[in-house]
Amino acid sequence: MRKTVAVLAFALSGCVAMTPIVSSQPVVLSSSQIAQIGSEATKDFFDPASAQFRNVRAVDLTLQDGTQDRRVCGEVNGKNQMGGYVGFKLFGGKIIAGRFVQVDFFGLCD
Repeated sequence: MRKTVAVLAFALSGCVAMTPIVSSQPVVLSSSQIAQIGSEATKDFFDPASAQFRNVRAVDLTLQDGTQDRRVCGEVNGKNQMGGYVGFKLFGGKIIAGRFVQVDFFGLCD
């Protein structure tokens, strides 16, 4: 048991290392960016056309190592196969080369 816990602790230690954020600036998204984000965030949904979004926002971040990120996050709700909404879930990602790519963050849009 101790060996398993030690191996898991070691494996997870690499997941926690994050570069600190130096600054963040809110960004206004264009309607085409919002449409592309919506289509990517709902690509695996049963009924993507019925998706509801709220609290969608974007920020430009400067990290301590000098890299810059444009992060997008929000909440999305979709219908299941019985036609009922399942509840809002967080989503997040980065805009890379003009396209939204879903990515999990520990702190969305911080």
